[in-house]
Amino acid sequence: MKNDIISVVMATAILCSPIIAQAEESGDVCMDITLETMQAHVPIPPSTILSKQEVNGVCEVILDINGQYVPVYAGKNFIIAGEMFQDKKQITQSRIDGLNAEKFIRLKPDIEKCVALSYTPKKGIKQTIYMITDPVCPFCHQAESQLKEFAEKNAVAFKIILASVHPPVGKQKAIEAVCRNLSLDDYIKGTWQEENKTSQYQCQKGLALIDASEKVVTQLGLDGVPVFFLENGQRIDGADMLALESALSSIAMKVSDAK
Repeated sequence: MKNDIISVVMATAILCSPIIAQAEESGDVCMDITLETMQAHVPIPPSTILSKQEVNGVCEVILDINGQYVPVYAGKNFIIAGEMFQDKKQITQSRIDGLNAEKFIRLKPDIEKCVALSYTPKKGIKQTIYMITDPVCPFCHQAESQLKEFAEKNAVAFKIILASVHPPVGKQKAIEAVCRNLSLDDYIKGTWQEENKTSQYQCQKGLALIDASEKVVTQLGLDGVPVFFLENGQRIDGADMLALESALSSIAMKVSDAK
């Protein structure tokens, strides 16, 4: 969705060097930037401005569009869509990652209420990882098959939130998993899915939990699974356990450096 929005903006966005020069001289380049001034140049879906800040002489605006954060760079007479790079770094994405982490931390109490399954390693916990998954997602199963080994190796606990991106079957299966009171082992093994008893396990408790989970997932701006979140809100997309392990190592190094 984010790419679709950026494509719409880019189709009509313009860039003019003299305008940027004027913006640099104006003092506060973001002062007069509003949704209304931007919509004068390009159609923007219903949204709110999450943040505005001057970056390299132009106003960086982060839009919240249905829970997804979309960056644009704006002046009184132009809009530039896309991301900004500086010194070989994707500085726009860094800002969005920070905002997404803040949102995760803000929503954490609601996320905790949506935990359907969990796993605690035998030798203590250094970190808790939240996994958003779907019972009928093959990439999710790929990651799930490695959870216990990963947890024991890295001393992390996993908390699993079920939210389907494959309705209606995925949602019904998620409800079934809750209503069956499955352990993580039984959930991962998957034999329960082969019994074809989904219609028998559609309890109110399961429906309420999965509805709440899908609401939180929408608020997080997710449109695919699996997704992992560390306690600090750092997000890792996909069944990339090496990236997840690398993220944990980075946190451990920062903690060590701070001591």
